[in-house]
Parts: sequence; C-alpha cells; structure tokens
Amino acid sequence: MSLKNSNQGYQIPSLLALLLLIAGGLFALYYLVLDPMPYEVIESATFLDRIAVPFDWVQIGPLAYPINIDNFLIFQEFHSLPMAINPMESYFFFGLVFLIASSFLTMLSGFNKMAIVAGGIGWIVLVTLCNFNGLNIGGASANFPLIIVLIGSLGPVIFFHIWGQNLSLLLKWFITTISFALAIFILVRLSPITQPILFISEYSTVMALGLCIAWIFWNGHSFVSGIYILLARTNKDLGMKISYQMGIISIGYLATLFLLFMEMTGDLVTPFFGFSPLYLLIPVGALGWVSFNSKINQIPNLAADGKTLKILHLLGFGLTLWLCWKLIISGNQPGEELVKHLFLYSQIGFTLFFIVYLFSNFLSIMDSGKAIDEILYKPYSLPYYHLRIGGLMAILVLTIYAEGIISVQLNALTNNIMGDYYYQSGQQLEASILYENSWAKYRKNNKAKHLTAQLLFELNQPTLAKQHLEESFAEYPQVDNIILLSNRLHREDKLFESIFYLEKGLDMFPSNPYLANNLALFYVKINQEEKAVQTLEEHAQNHPTLLSNLSALRTKLGFKGELKETPEDLIGQINQLALNNSSANLSSNELKSAIKSGLEKEQSPMLLHAGWRNLLSDRDRSAPSQELNFLDSLSKQPQMVDYLMDIQETAVIRSLGAGRVSEAVKNLNGLAFRNPGSAGYYLNFSSQVLAQNLDFRKAARELIVAEEKGFKAFQPHHLAILQLSGYNGNAEEIKNKYQVLSPDFFSESAGISKQYFDLIKKFHESLPERLFFEWQSFPDSELKLDLSIRLLSYKSHGLKINQIQEVGAFLVNQIENTEELSKFLADPNWKKEESLKSYTKWLGLSEELTANPYFTPLVLSAAERIDDPLAQYELLNDVSQFNHDPLLWIRKIQAARRINLDNYADDALEKLREWVSDSELEKLNF
Repeated sequence: MSLKNSNQGYQIPSLLALLLLIAGGLFALYYLVLDPMPYEVIESATFLDRIAVPFDWVQIGPLAYPINIDNFLIFQEFHSLPMAINPMESYFFFGLVFLIASSFLTMLSGFNKMAIVAGGIGWIVLVTLCNFNGLNIGGASANFPLIIVLIGSLGPVIFFHIWGQNLSLLLKWFITTISFALAIFILVRLSPITQPILFISEYSTVMALGLCIAWIFWNGHSFVSGIYILLARTNKDLGMKISYQMGIISIGYLATLFLLFMEMTGDLVTPFFGFSPLYLLIPVGALGWVSFNSKINQIPNLAADGKTLKILHLLGFGLTLWLCWKLIISGNQPGEELVKHLFLYSQIGFTLFFIVYLFSNFLSIMDSGKAIDEILYKPYSLPYYHLRIGGLMAILVLTIYAEGIISVQLNALTNNIMGDYYYQSGQQLEASILYENSWAKYRKNNKAKHLTAQLLFELNQPTLAKQHLEESFAEYPQVDNIILLSNRLHREDKLFESIFYLEKGLDMFPSNPYLANNLALFYVKINQEEKAVQTLEEHAQNHPTLLSNLSALRTKLGFKGELKETPEDLIGQINQLALNNSSANLSSNELKSAIKSGLEKEQSPMLLHAGWRNLLSDRDRSAPSQELNFLDSLSKQPQMVDYLMDIQETAVIRSLGAGRVSEAVKNLNGLAFRNPGSAGYYLNFSSQVLAQNLDFRKAARELIVAEEKGFKAFQPHHLAILQLSGYNGNAEEIKNKYQVLSPDFFSESAGISKQYFDLIKKFHESLPERLFFEWQSFPDSELKLDLSIRLLSYKSHGLKINQIQEVGAFLVNQIENTEELSKFLADPNWKKEESLKSYTKWLGLSEELTANPYFTPLVLSAAERIDDPLAQYELLNDVSQFNHDPLLWIRKIQAARRINLDNYADDALEKLREWVSDSELEKLNF
C-alpha cells in the first residue's frame, strides 16, 4: 500500500515536469526556427507621393486637355527601432525558475550525504553568482541579501534531510517553496533600489544557467550511450554487428560536433552545417532519458532514489529549453553563445571518452546478442570515472583552444542582464554604459550595440551614437545598425553618405530586403531611378513590401500596364489601383472589393485617405450619397484632422464622377477659401470643369484668381479658355510671364475652327433655334459632328421635333452605339419616362436630372415634375447661377412671377438682357 501511495506521490510531479518540458520545447523551437533574432526590430514606415492620373478628357473641337486628379502612391521605408523588452516575460521566467529551483531544493533534501553536500555547495556558489548583494540591503553590495536567501532556501533542505525524511514530497515542496518565497519577499521589501523584483527576475537567468549547465554536463555522452542502449536492446537474441553501426554513428556524431565547434570558433570560413547546436538539445535530452533510466536500474546507490532523479532529469531538460527561449527573446547573445559552447565542449569531451570506454570494455561482447545494455554501468567501475575525468580534461583543452571565450561570454552575459534591468526600469544612461561595456567585451552582441546607439540618440548624444554605429559597421556589421545609421544620416541631409553605408551593407548582406529597399528609395532621391528599379527587381522576389514599392516606383516613373499578379497586402493593392488609374485601365471588381475590405479594418489615417482617394478616382455615375456620407463621417474623426482637406477633395471627385458638376464646383471654391495655400490648385480644377461644360467666362474668372493665389502651371488650353471668354489681356500677360505657347486655332487662317469657336464661346447664352440654323450652314466635318452632339445635349429643349430629329439623323449616320439615341429620336418627349431614360443613357448620365446644371433639357424636365411653385423657382434659380440659357432664365422669371416675386423677376430680366437682345426676346413672345 505504501509503495502504491509512493508511486502516486511521484505521478503528479512527473506529469507537471513533462508538461513543462513540452511547453519549453515548443517555445524554444519556435524562436530557434521561425524567429531567431526577435531583438532585431525593423518596421516599415509609410509615406505618400502624389501622382496625376487622368480623370476625364475634354475635347472641344481642336481644344483638348485632360482633367487630372491626384492619386496617392504609398512607399514604405524600413526603420530600425529599439527592442521593446516586456517585463512580464522576465517575471514569468523568474516564476518558472523559482518553482524549478524550489523543486530541486526539495529533492536535494532526499539525497545521500555526499550528494547533498556537493549539491549544497553548488547551490551556495550559484546563489552567490546571482548578485543578490546588488539589492544593496544594509549598504552597497552588503552580504545581508545573500544570507537571507541562503537561509530561506537551504534551511528547509537541511531540516528535511535530518528530521523530515518520512514527510511526503508535496508537503516538503510546499514548505520549501514558502520559505524560499518569504526570503525573496523580504528582499523585495527591504531593498532601496528601483524595482527590486525586476532586478531579481533578470538575474534569475544566471540561476537557470547554473542549473542547466549541471544538466548539460550530466548528459554529456547521452546521445551515444542512448543510441547504444537502444541498439543493444534491438540486437538482443539477434547477434547483428552493432559494433559497426556504433562505430559509424559515433564517428559521424563526433565529426558533426567538431565541425559545429569549428564553425563556432570561426575556423571554418564557410559553415558546413550552418545550424545552431541548440537543436541537438532535444535528441540529447530524449536519448539521455534512455541512458539515465538504464543507469538508475543498474546502480541502486546513486545520489537519490530513481523516481527523484527522473523528475530532476525532466526538470533540467525543460529548464534548459526554457533558458534557450529566454536568451533568444531577450537578445542575450553572449548567454546563448555560452550555452552553445558549453554544450559542444561537454558533448565532444564526454562523448569521445565514452566511446573509448565503450569499445575498450565491451567490444568483445557487443555483437553477442546478449542483454549487454544491462551491464553498461554495472559495476560503476573505475573506467567510468576515468570517462568523467577524461571528459573534463577534454573540455579544458577545448576551452583553451577557444581562448577561454566562455569567460568573456559570461562577463558580457551579466552586463546584458544588468543592462536589461536598467533599460526596463527607465535608467537609460546606466543601461547604455552597461550595453557598451558588454559589446566591448564580446562582439557577437547585436542587441547591446544597437541599444547603445538608440539610447544615446534618446539621451541627445547623436555624435557619440553615430560613432558607435560606425564602429559596429567597421568591426561587426549588423543590418539594424546599418539601417539606423543610414536613416540618421538621411535625416541630417547627408544622403550620399547614407547611400554609401547601404551599398556597402548590401555587399555584406546581399540578400537582405531591408537594405535593398531603403537603398532604392534613396537612389530615387538622387535621380537614379533606373538603379532604384533594378535594385528592387533584383531583391523583391516574394517580399510584399519591395513588390509594393516596385509597383509604386514604376507608376511614378510612367510605367504603363498592369501587374501580373494582384498583391495580397493592402498597400500593394492601393498602389496597383493607382497604376491602373494612371494607365486609364479599369480595375477589377475583385481588386476594389479587396481594398474596401482592407480599409474597413485599417486604422492608419494615411492609408485610409489614400485608399479611398484611389478607389473613388473614376467616373462612376451611380448615386454617390452613401460614399459621400461615409467620407463626411470619416473626416470628422479626430485622427483624420491632418487629412481633412484631402478627404474633402476626394468627396469632390466622387461628386464629379457622379456628374454633380454644380456641387463639385461649389465645394472646390469652398476648399480654395478654407485652404489658401492650395487655392490655386482648387480654382484651376474648378476652371477646367467649367470649361468642359462650355462656361468659359466663369472658368476664366477662376483662372485669374488662381494665378493671384499662386498657380503657375499654365498650359496652352488655359490661354484658350481666357481668350474664349474675352480676357485677351490676361491671356497675353500669362503667356509672356510663364512662357506658355499660344493656341493657333483662333486666328483668321484657322478656317472653320474659328467659326466653330465663335459658336462655342457663347453656346449656353445663345438661343437654341439660332444655333440650329448656324449648325445647318456649318460645313460637314468632325466639328459639325461635335456641334451636333452639343446641340442635342444642351439646346434640344428649344428645338422643334423635326429639328431634333434632323440633328439626330445626322448623328446616327456618323457615330456608333446609337440604339438609345434612336429610341429617343422616335419620340423626343422628356415628359415620357422611356424617352427621358433613353436620352440620359445616350448621354452617359445618371438618373439625377439636376446633377449637371448645363444640361438644360434635363433641368427643365426636372422643374416640370415639381408641383410646388416655390420649390420649382428655387431649383431654377440655383441652376441659373451656372447656366445662362435664355429659355431657362425665362422659365425662372415666370416661376418668380407665379409666386409674386416680381422684384426678383425684374432683376433677372434685366440681367438676361446682358446677353439676349430685346429683339430676340420679342421673338419669344416674352
């Protein structure tokens, strides 16, 4: 019964130790395989570049120009950031080490006399190395903390060894843990230093290291001995030549260890294996279990009973894997390298002498097929002691060959631990000094050198920080330091120096995408675009950031076409949309849907406003109300304040894309008023839209004000707009001031072009019937075709049915896609829904009849549908602010008189006489 209870008492600790081992293995493997350098924090920062994309094309006879709008290209530049050390990771690891150390002390109490004395001495040495005296209790580096810890940890061990051997394991563990925890609590309460628990947590790495070194040395020959035991068991009663197999395995394993050792010491210029020796911890630990279990069965008088030793093996195995995790995530490379060296030393030394021990003592019976695995450690003979002594001597020889590098690594390890404590507790100056000393002692110490520079920058010592980065570049280059140095030089306008370091860095790390990306962006800034594109093409491969930058750069340089594959990242998709827009290619619905889905989850104001601008940069005649409401709500968010004007401009573009000309022009004028620095840009935009709709006088006034506000990018079509509106003096002044070529299609020698423009410049102000007669006498040409379309679009409300059909018949014979036009011509009556629908479809307009105030037939049709006289007048009055069509103004005057606004009607009539003669008014029976 007692035996059963005893077994049950060890089941739970064994299970917990196994869970600890599995979890530690998973975490260690993750960082060893997937993220071996978490201390290298390189993140991309985005910035925008504008590119003009064609939104619409204006063709007024020989006068042609594009209406361009801005789209955004998103570039990403890599920056090296200081490592963010999470104190919770240190606290977690300390808790783990504390529980394992408590378990070790509990089991130490059950060791025999010699073993407990050796274990106690080892524990005292280990606790002394943990620098508890640094808590400064009772004075600087006083011994009181060390004494408190030794009493709290070893007191229960001594008591249980003498008087408590019959107590249960769980009770002893509980009392030992409470005593140890009480000692730590007293230290934390009495220590005057900043965050003493953080100090203890960081130095728990040293305690874990000491326990793991003991486990590593104990399993020095476990790989070979474990394989031998498994082979011997397999060979039982078979009699195979396992000596040959053991010889090959032993030589192969030793050769692997030796090559890894040569790689570690730098004697192999080109690594043969190139993997971390820490990967071998897992097979060594697993085979060590086999070897250790066999040893326990053969030797009953080991340090303690077999169950205790097995639990200690699992705890040591698990703690070693957790230590690897801790060293990697904290960037403590000296500690990681120390573990690698000690592991290789112990494996080479003990494995070599175990092979000698094995073949010298058991070669004669190795192939016999008997249960030779059961006598490997029986008796615990003198040759086995020679194995341990020889192994230690081999470790000493390897240490000397490596020039005692482990002492340097240990020193740098403790400096890093102390630096991490100061760094996390906000003591930047002390942290920078310790990191600097750590790197000075041991060069393979990337985090220490990088944080030294980062902290010096934060302490406003940029010159000293750059000296450290230059020193790193010269003696032990690392990517994050090269990026940090180049970005700092770029910030100081030393662009060519920055490019020098990036080029040299790319020579050292030829496949590094971060260096290649930043170098390409800097090439662009010195106008070496071809080298920039070449650099990105050579290194992009499947890297999303480089592919996105390559797409953006090609678009910026005028590349036309489409990418072969749709990017999977949001920035790449936004850049591809800009490329499609700049090439006047329609983007797929899949691409637009992907961008919209990404923007719904996005929090970055920069990406939000750039993405929506590029999305809404096409002529979409569908109702824009939903998108306009969304843009309005987006602009009201506090984080979008820096992009308010751009979002409002996007809303204008969406309105214009839906055909809402009056709304777009009013909002552009509002933007110009609220943003004086960009007023010229907005007024020029408004001018081009007005000229597109033949409102040259209003367009010219916008241009004149734009020039006053600083607009300078005048083109020949700007002069044409000014001349068509009668502002010849302003046109001549701008021509001479900005060296603009003057259009030649207004001269007398221009032939029918001059005749065409004589009609066009006052198209809206002319009576429809007079324009029809002018059209009839106009020579057949492409210009007459143009006049035909404009006559039906803007003036068909004042034409008779036969006149409309005559113009339409001319068009049907000249243009394609006349199905909707033919339907309208069959019954040109805007009061009928079918005719009206055919008319708007032919014009490519939305169903919103009043969106464009210059399409007078649609505006009047909309007015006819309004029963309220006041609402009808308000509509006609709003439209008349843009449109000077005589018939429209007559309807406005009539609507004003119907609601007894005679004064308004008289004022409107007086204004109408500015472009309509009294004789023409009389012909209208008005």
